[in-house]
Amino acid sequence: MDIQETLRKLVTEKGLRKSARELDIDSGSLFRSINSDLRVSTAQMILNLFGYELKIVKRKEVTKEKQGSSKSRR
Repeated sequence: MDIQETLRKLVTEKGLRKSARELDIDSGSLFRSINSDLRVSTAQMILNLFGYELKIVKRKEVTKEKQGSSKSRR
């Protein structure tokens, strides 16, 4: 499930109009946001409404040597 699907599910469960009213935006704008091109700022706003936060974390690099050794331990 991607972030847009998750946001769509959260908004649908609460209700589109109620969510839009609490975000102080037009329900049509919210509908378009969760069903088409979603901006990061809009995603953050919606996540904040539901008590979530968006974090971008650099993943740990895995070297080929480490990948090979973990395969041999299986």
